[in-house]
Amino acid sequence: LAFSTTLGHLQSTVDKISYSIDTHFRLLTQQYDSLSRDLSDFKASTDAVLSSVESWNLKLQKKIKKLDMRATSLERALRATRVSHRLVHEQKVALSNLTHDLHEHRNHAASVKAHQAEVRDGMRSLQSALVKQQIQLNQLEDRMKSLVQPSGLHSRSFSQNPLQGMQHVTKPQPKPSKKGRMQKRLPSPRQTVFQTESHSQSKEVATEDTELPVRHKIPQLPLPQRAATICNVNSMLLFPSTSTENYATFRKGFTTSLHEISICTWLRVDVGYMGTLLSYATADSDNKLVLYGRNISSAGSVDFVIGDPVYRELPIDNILDNRWHHMCIIWSSIEGQYWQYTDRRITSTGSRFQKGYEIPPGGTLILGQEQDSVGGDFDEAEAFVGRVAGFAIWTRVLSPGEVSWIATGKGLPRGTVITLDDVDQVKGSVKRISCGCLEHCT
Repeated sequence: LAFSTTLGHLQSTVDKISYSIDTHFRLLTQQYDSLSRDLSDFKASTDAVLSSVESWNLKLQKKIKKLDMRATSLERALRATRVSHRLVHEQKVALSNLTHDLHEHRNHAASVKAHQAEVRDGMRSLQSALVKQQIQLNQLEDRMKSLVQPSGLHSRSFSQNPLQGMQHVTKPQPKPSKKGRMQKRLPSPRQTVFQTESHSQSKEVATEDTELPVRHKIPQLPLPQRAATICNVNSMLLFPSTSTENYATFRKGFTTSLHEISICTWLRVDVGYMGTLLSYATADSDNKLVLYGRNISSAGSVDFVIGDPVYRELPIDNILDNRWHHMCIIWSSIEGQYWQYTDRRITSTGSRFQKGYEIPPGGTLILGQEQDSVGGDFDEAEAFVGRVAGFAIWTRVLSPGEVSWIATGKGLPRGTVITLDDVDQVKGSVKRISCGCLEHCT
């Protein structure tokens, strides 16, 4: 009986558990179905959102492209505006130069007119002097004719002359020098006497040519010297030979970092190559700024160094003729652009040359040598030989009009930071010569 009761109780418990399991299974199945539906809905909504995001992404890319195109067009317009502003500025400078040239031409025309008046006055005085001289010559001829009388000639006695027949006597004259022949021509007076004697009678025939009049020597007026035109150099440095002792130092350097620089100078190279014109060295590097040249076979270029080892080659074969030439070298770190002007013409240009770089302050600047250490360790083969006049440095980019202004002797643009007036010492055989105008720098 107890067993039956226990079995019935277990059976009841099993039924309850089975029912409970079935119930839970159904619930789980329902939950699974619900989750599956939710997941499907979420997937569908997610796909829709992704599709919307993709469409928005495409639209955004199109808008970005349009914005890029607009930015590019704006940048081009800005560049064109800058170029137009620069052209306007250059035109203003050119107009100012033309006005200055016109004023100079007017002054020159006035001086020419004044010289013409002086020449006319001189010609008039010369004509009056010639008239007076001609009067004196006529008086001299009359006097000589009065002195030469036929009776005087017949009164001479030739009886003691042993020569018979005809005798030709000529008065000797000294031979004039070359200088005398070039200054004045004096015909030598000739006096000829022909004498004839016979046993029956003696007959004398005497002829005398009067002396030709002396030509009046026209005074030579001094020719007006050609006026000097390049009068903005102030002084010149002469580097006579290749020597490590020949260089010049400055009493000041760069006080701030440089993002732009313009170097202009007149050069006269006395040898078949161009040595190192200048070098700027600091404690960190000895090649922060160098115009490097060397006595080598390929002497038709120099290296423009900014922050060793980056450099650009600049052509100089057209200035190696022992004549004066004007050269400007300009650099800007904004786009790494550089320009080389030779006698107002661009001979070299480029970009991406040390873009964003800055030349540090506090270094040592030397003319005529390349520094392998601050202020020293020179090489004789790198020394500059020639003449430097009107050297100047600006910490900005000069315009083409300003370069032309310098090269034509109109003056120096504003903002020079270093010139030859700032030279502290000249070493070795270097000579400093004061000459306000380039034509006087010899």
